[in-house]
Amino acid sequence: MTRAGQTLRLVALAVVAVLAVMAGIASAVTGSSGRPSKPASNPPWFPSVMASENYDSARTKLFPQADFTGSFVRSNVVRARKSHDNYLTPYNVVYEGPNAMFVYGGGFGDKGGIGSFVARVNPKTLRTVWFNQLINTVQTNEWDYPGVVAILRNGYIYVIYGYRIAKLAPSDGHVVAEMDLPTPAAPRDTAYNGFDALPDGTLIAKAIYRQAGCEEQGFSAFRLCPNPHDIPNSVIVAIDPRTLRVISEITAPEPIGGRLTSVRFKGKDYIYVAGSTQIFRYLYAGGHLSLDRTWGPVTYLVSGSGQTVASAVGVMNDWVVFADNGQPVLHGGSGNSPWLAVWAVSQTNSSKQFHIQPFKAVRSGPRYPLSFCPSAVSNDPSRNQIFVIDAGAGRIADIQLRSKGLHVVWSKAQRTTEFLALIGPPGRRVVVGTDIPFPQPLGTNRTDHVVWRDEATGRELARSRRLPAILNGTMVQPGYAGRMYYLQNDKLIELTVSPHT
Repeated sequence: MTRAGQTLRLVALAVVAVLAVMAGIASAVTGSSGRPSKPASNPPWFPSVMASENYDSARTKLFPQADFTGSFVRSNVVRARKSHDNYLTPYNVVYEGPNAMFVYGGGFGDKGGIGSFVARVNPKTLRTVWFNQLINTVQTNEWDYPGVVAILRNGYIYVIYGYRIAKLAPSDGHVVAEMDLPTPAAPRDTAYNGFDALPDGTLIAKAIYRQAGCEEQGFSAFRLCPNPHDIPNSVIVAIDPRTLRVISEITAPEPIGGRLTSVRFKGKDYIYVAGSTQIFRYLYAGGHLSLDRTWGPVTYLVSGSGQTVASAVGVMNDWVVFADNGQPVLHGGSGNSPWLAVWAVSQTNSSKQFHIQPFKAVRSGPRYPLSFCPSAVSNDPSRNQIFVIDAGAGRIADIQLRSKGLHVVWSKAQRTTEFLALIGPPGRRVVVGTDIPFPQPLGTNRTDHVVWRDEATGRELARSRRLPAILNGTMVQPGYAGRMYYLQNDKLIELTVSPHT
């Protein structure tokens, strides 16, 4: 690959990473309405509304225990309440129950973060219960880059940050165990961007790197370091959740920007990662990671289209689903165009594939100059439906996988660079995401709306007032009793929806 090609690949990698960019419980937990409910079957995660970044290891972003408390037939009002305490550059939240919320943040070193923290917050008051600043990267002179927090079924909090992973006690936040992870590059330039977990609790994580000697922070390292392509290939590791010891590691064929996805399928544990042009599948068996040579690698970019790298994949029943154009593509057109494509690939037979360009008919021009999908798709396995954004086209769409291919159910005008959350039980399921007001520019917009839509029809149910811009590449976080949490750069904003009176 030429140096120009390598640089282009790293720019794509950066955008995907940026925006693209988570004791056994025997008793019942409290549901999102505040009433006792049966714990959800979501191994190996804690049975709460949200115990990992995307609810489940398949990265569906479907939160069935979260509620929409507005009306489907009347107008709704959205109320906002801001936290008193500051939480610099928050990324995600998880719950032990309706009275215990845990916030991870501090990893956006180019947005004001000074190092990763975990805080326990009382959802009723939005006040800090405890705060553990795990590292100060200004003092240690390390790369500050977002990790994630999650809670396993054993009740412990797990957080990955930089090249470290830690296990915390939820009662007071003290570190029960901590381990350094493999660093093919210098430790100060290595970060593990999140983790996933297999049903037995084995943690799966992946490294990404900053160019050696570069001082740029956060995602800016991929754009502003002198030679950002000068980094090793990503290493993938399997981690024992009890000891945090690395059980197995394997090196990917290239640097991987998007987060990895794990799933148990037909009795086997698989890990999917999206490379610059191919999807790779790894097998975890007998404590060993290996490239699965019986499946793929799947080349997903349409030849000659100009389309770019995919973000993380999701798993929907038998299918791996994802969208490309994680790097912006200018001026989509007709024919074999660079407009975003949504893909579905069979887990059983990787040669069985479907793809569709749902926004191909959108005219390019001053309002729609590009195609850009920085966030991974969301999906509803119960209805075989995939939800995708195109920030350039300013559209979101619901795409259904049918026996003969992918079909657009609805498409609506909504310009977002964030993940879409699917909340609520069947029949009351709602799509929640941000909407950037025109003509504010993507990525540097000053404000956002939050929009709730009926999953079945795309009809808008509620819209917030303009809020200070959310951190790019995050998600409006589902909570209990219909609450949603919007992650402003230094605050938590609680949003609630109710029928207009």
